[in-house]
Amino acid sequence: MAPNPLRHDVWWADQMAPVTLATHTTGWAALDAVLPGGGWPLGAVVECALDADTLPWRLLLPALQTAAQQGPLVLIGLPLEPNAHAWAAQGVAPERLLRLQPTGDADALWAAEQALRCPDVSLCWVHWLRPTAGLVRRLQLAASTAQRDGTRPGAWPAPLVLASHDRAHGLPASAAPLRLDIGAGDADGLTVHIRKRRGPPLAHPVRLQAPLPLRRLLPPSPPEDPTRHATECPVDRLPARLRLVHP
Repeated sequence: MAPNPLRHDVWWADQMAPVTLATHTTGWAALDAVLPGGGWPLGAVVECALDADTLPWRLLLPALQTAAQQGPLVLIGLPLEPNAHAWAAQGVAPERLLRLQPTGDADALWAAEQALRCPDVSLCWVHWLRPTAGLVRRLQLAASTAQRDGTRPGAWPAPLVLASHDRAHGLPASAAPLRLDIGAGDADGLTVHIRKRRGPPLAHPVRLQAPLPLRRLLPPSPPEDPTRHATECPVDRLPARLRLVHP
C-alpha cells in the first residue's frame, strides 16, 4: 500500500521524506547532497554529538556567517568561548553574538525557549551537559513554533536551532529530525556521521574538505624525497670540522 499523499510525515523507508521545512544550504555540497531539502532544516532541532571539549566551528561557519547577516545569534552554555577576533575575520560580527552561561540544562532550555520567541533571532545554539529526551522534545516544540520576521527580503522564515552535547552523554533516540555525530577533524577537513534523517539510513560518513584557515594560506608541502633520510649525517657526527669564528 502506498503512503497517504496527504500525510507528509509518512514516507517509504528507503526514500527521502517530503520536504515540509524550509532549509538553508550548509555551505558544503557533499553534506547538502545527503540532507532532506538540501541543507539545514529551519525551525527544527539539529542535534550534534561531539568529542569532549570541542565545537564544530568549521562545519557551522557558513551557516554562522549567513545567520549573522539575518539577526542575533544566541549561544547558550557553550563549553568554549568564541574567539571574537577570529569570528570577525571570518565574517561573523561580534556584536551579533549573545552568549549565555546558564547553571544547568533546565535553565539552558528556558533561555532557548525565550530566545526562540523573539522574531529577530536567526540562530539559537544550546549545549547540553546531560541531555534527556524531554529536554530535546521541548526544544523541538519551541523550534517548530518559532517564526521570524518575514517582511525583510531574503529573511529566513524560521531560525536555525542547534543542540550539541558530549558524545558520551548521547541519547539512543530523540525528537530531533536531524542527528549528527561530528569528529574533531584534522588539518584538512572533518567527518560527519548522519545518525538520523528523514530518509533512509546513510551507511557511510560524509567527508568534508575543510582545511583550517591558516592551512589555506600556506602553499602545499612538496612531496617528501624517500632517499633524503638515507644521506643525512648521523646526529652525533658532522661531515666537517667545526671552526670557531670570533666576531
